Amino acid sequence: MKLAKYAIALLASALILTGCGLPTGNERPQDSKMRDGIKLLITQFESKYPKLVNWESKKVRAQISKRLPDGMATESGWTLKWPDYAEGELSSVVIPWVILAQYPTKFAPDINNYNEGMPVPAGVAAQITKLKQDEFGSNFFASVVNQRISTVDRKWIVFTTVPYLPVTDPAYGFAKSVNGKWEVVDFGTATVGCSVVPTAVQSEFGFTCPPK
Repeated sequence: MKLAKYAIALLASALILTGCGLPTGNERPQDSKMRDGIKLLITQFESKYPKLVNWESKKVRAQISKRLPDGMATESGWTLKWPDYAEGELSSVVIPWVILAQYPTKFAPDINNYNEGMPVPAGVAAQITKLKQDEFGSNFFASVVNQRISTVDRKWIVFTTVPYLPVTDPAYGFAKSVNGKWEVVDFGTATVGCSVVPTAVQSEFGFTCPPK
């Protein structure tokens, strides 16, 4: 609860500083704002998933106290990568836009971007995002991006998840509309949906399954 209040406080502070509404700048966020975001991600992660922590807090504190990499805007958030990092430090981090309270009008694509299919309406995209966040048990574990509706069968949506901290690989999944309600039917890093997603839908997004 305290972490959620902290995130809300960060957002409120940004709104006050910008005068009105959410900023839409494409400029690089200030280091101070990114440091606060990284600290929030780490604090929440360590409290929820202590067994998955693969960094040393003291080393990370020292790491982010220095000038941060320039980074780049992606759909997931502002993405930082350290070309040279020591054991116990972060190799990368994605700071969600909601934490930064900054929403760019242009950004680089995340991995596994599909040109096929159609964009997902905002309301449906929010449903898929919530389904995965509920499964993760946190709003700040991974982003749910690049959602696309199949044009072969519009009951199917493909999506990608990108972890904010370097604790697991990006993954992808399929959601299906069942009786007017969206459900995530499969999720992972390989051969996802091979037992449940129609072959034509898999092919549309460039996936193949092993022979049975």
